[in-house]
Amino acid sequence: MRLSSEPARTHQPEPAPQQRLRDGGPGAPWRRAVAELAEEVRGWRFRAGALLRASRPVPAADPLAWLEGNPGEPRCYWRSREGGLTLAGLGAAVRLEAGSAAEQRQLLQRLHALADGRDELAFFGGFAFDDARADGRWRGFPAALALLPSIELRREPEGCRLSAHLLAETAEAFERRRERLLAALEGLAPPAETAAPPAPGAIRVVARRDDLDHGRCRERIEAILERIAAGELHKAVLAREVELRFDAPLPAFATLRRWQQASRGSFCFAIEQGGQVFMGCSPERLFHREGGSVHTESLAGTVRRGATAAEDARLERSLHSDPKLVREHAWVTRFIRDELEPWASASDAGAEAGTLKLDRIQHRHLPIRATLKAGVGDGELLAALHPTPAVCGFPRRRARELITRYEAFERGWYSGVVGVVTPRSSELAVAIRSALVAGDRAWCYSGVGIVEGSDPDAEWRELEAKIEAFLTAVQG
Repeated sequence: MRLSSEPARTHQPEPAPQQRLRDGGPGAPWRRAVAELAEEVRGWRFRAGALLRASRPVPAADPLAWLEGNPGEPRCYWRSREGGLTLAGLGAAVRLEAGSAAEQRQLLQRLHALADGRDELAFFGGFAFDDARADGRWRGFPAALALLPSIELRREPEGCRLSAHLLAETAEAFERRRERLLAALEGLAPPAETAAPPAPGAIRVVARRDDLDHGRCRERIEAILERIAAGELHKAVLAREVELRFDAPLPAFATLRRWQQASRGSFCFAIEQGGQVFMGCSPERLFHREGGSVHTESLAGTVRRGATAAEDARLERSLHSDPKLVREHAWVTRFIRDELEPWASASDAGAEAGTLKLDRIQHRHLPIRATLKAGVGDGELLAALHPTPAVCGFPRRRARELITRYEAFERGWYSGVVGVVTPRSSELAVAIRSALVAGDRAWCYSGVGIVEGSDPDAEWRELEAKIEAFLTAVQG
């Protein structure tokens, strides 16, 4: 596991901050708050290994527009499914990295040691689907990564706050990083002056390459169904990758802004590494830990939304009556309950599944709650629940073997885990409905659960439906 500190990329302030403050205008309250924050940072004194934080309230702001207008690297973003917490970050005061799943628990322990019980410190986290060596387009996205931004914009119901963080082990590193942090603060563009998202239709898809066509998809699903019929496993998830090329570089955070607007009821996220942005709007929670309690869910089984209220209700009824969909959801529910049992002193789940309705599709959904045994934390929960049958299959080992055999691309962080970790609480989501963006190219991903009774043609239509929201966001 590696620990490093990386300052936010600086911007040249124009004009000087003092002159801008005298000029007033719509950005003046923001600039005053930034100036106060910078003054506190100037007053910091070196303490070896101390994680320093300064924070000020700022006027209401759109975090995604702010990120698009302040291209520091890495940028990161998180919005909870209920919309109560939104975080946007520039740079990295702390960067923790692990090269394998075996080191993930150690990374989380180190994170909690650095936070030292300070619940205001929120680390962005990302975990790959598996231990496959990050290569090619996924280079820069290791098996596990945790970031504390150098500069954080936080939006909650009570208002917005801008914060700065710094960690250094030596006096020399402290002085260097503080100067870079001050330069980054002085160069921040206020939200009122950030560039507006491009008008709808400004970006066009000029080329598309599918790693899996309809014919090959049918062949692979039929092969998996044969394994299921032979009793080797109950479920496997088959995913595919679609590469897109655009007529201009895709503004990732402006695109995510549109995607988010069309994805109510989803966790929205983005992490930038090496000039590439992994982002998405996922409906699926892995777990939400609050102290010694954990809230997770079983989410599986998919039908589209109806064009009318009557059609939508008919499709929802099929979601709860179709034997294939009921069976697919049951395996996920069983897995989660079994995996939680060793770590929980008590658990509870609803008697019947409900429905999670999204913009274009709807899923079977069952909340599951548990009280954790003493000493059980994020590392144990992550190892137990990830990957779930919703993105891998059941039993997990056999499903992974089939994924390796039948998928011709590297999943990387797709179907991995993303979220925010604090000492008191953690919220992690399954990284589905996601895409990797790099300049004028993007790779988007979708998957389907194959169980007894799966119809290859229906599964192909589901693969297409799951990337529609991203394609719509790209083209406005």
